[in-house]
Formats: sequence, structure tokens, C-alpha cells
Amino acid sequence: MKPSRSNPAIEFIYTTDPVPSEVSWYKWEFLRRSRKYQEDYKWFIHQFGPWFRRRGYWYDYDRRQANWSASDEKHFYAKIAPAIAQICRKYQIGNLFPPEWRFDKKRGTRKIGKREVGPPTGIAAELNWDFDVMRKLMELGFTGTADSARRYQNLVLVEFDLNRPMKDLVWYAEYVLTRAMENYRAELNKLGLTAPSGRRRFEDYAVHLTVWDLKQKGKSVSEIVASQFSVEDRDSARQKVRDHLKAAERLISGGYTGIS
Repeated sequence: MKPSRSNPAIEFIYTTDPVPSEVSWYKWEFLRRSRKYQEDYKWFIHQFGPWFRRRGYWYDYDRRQANWSASDEKHFYAKIAPAIAQICRKYQIGNLFPPEWRFDKKRGTRKIGKREVGPPTGIAAELNWDFDVMRKLMELGFTGTADSARRYQNLVLVEFDLNRPMKDLVWYAEYVLTRAMENYRAELNKLGLTAPSGRRRFEDYAVHLTVWDLKQKGKSVSEIVASQFSVEDRDSARQKVRDHLKAAERLISGGYTGIS
């Protein structure tokens, strides 16, 4: 008996941004030179800088995790996060970073503590600071992170950013499906199973069923030939009936799971 399917962990599939990292890098380089952005950031720091300097900035995840209390988190989301979100929506960015920050052009990242972050121009504001939008997305199964995918056994949930060019979306879809199929087949092989291959043959399936049902009604091979393949050569038609019966039996005996 073949082993039963296990419940494997969800596989997360990520890749580099299908849009070259230079896109968000150049966007940031132009934005950080904007006098209006510099003024808005200066205003923000004037308002909230002392609070962050004592505890650590929200984007410094390591220091935040070490220093922020539950009341700090509550204060941040109630009093400070709305101001960040307002500026982010104004400039269509996913986070509020100092205009003097530079990001590595090739990697598209900057190191903060032990972690790396990308330019704020690489993600939309509503996917980071619009909590109502994020809540609705998560209820639908999204993470709010474009260019990511999760495979749940034989099903794949992919997130696309429709602001991207079609060619990049198609490229990412092909990447995800290829990667997911490879891993899914490898997972099945470990369990002694195989993934279905080939294309659907609904026309053949219909004939399989018809021939099988006639045989179950007591019809002989000759009678089935006469009713279904009368215009064909008699010997080849008889062989065809036998082939259809064998195919139907294989499908009935478990092969139906390979129909996809």
C-alpha cells in the first residue's frame, strides 16, 4: 500500500524583485532630493525624534524588539504611526526613511543592525501603513507583500503587484509555477507518489465510460463494436473496445486521481 500523504509545512516561494532593483533605487534617489520630502521628514523628526532617540526607531527591528515595551508599541501605533502613514501616502512610499540614506544600487538594500531593508519606494503605502487594507488582504489570504507565493500541497497562492509591467508579471508567474512544480514533485517522490502528467483527454474518458457501462450491462465485445464502432475495421474495433475497457478499469481502480 502506498504511504498516505503527510501534511507538509507551507512552502514560501520568494525571488528577487522581477522589476530590477534599480527601479526602486532610482525612485528613492530622486525622492530623497525633493525639498518637500526633506521638509516633511524634518517636521516628523521635530515632532517625534526625542521619543525615538530614547527607544530606537521603528525600522530598527532589533533595537525595537529589545527596548520597546507593550505601552511603547501602543503609543507608537496610536500617536505616531498615523503621521508616518500620512507622509507615506503623500509620496506613495511604503516607509518613512531619512533622506540622507543611501541604498546599495546592485543589491537594492541597506543594513540596519543585523537586518536589511529596501528603499521605501519599493512598496506601496497601503501595503505597510493602511491597516484597514492590510486587514482585508490578510482575511483574503494575502500577506500584503507582492512577488511572494505560498504552496499548500498541490495549490499555490501567488501575489502580484498590478502596477508592474505585464512582462514582469508573466516572468514571475512562470518562475513560481516552475519552482512550485519542482518542489511538489520532489515532495511526492519522497512519499512514493507521482504527480499526474499529460493533458486532459475528456473525449477518451467519455468513450471509456460508455464502453465500460455497456460491458456492465452484459453487452459482448462484438455488440459494443456494432453500436459504437460500426464504421471501423472489425478486428481493430474489437481491439479498441478491449483497450477502452482496460483504460476504464485503470481509472476506476484509482487512476482517476491522475485526472487534473
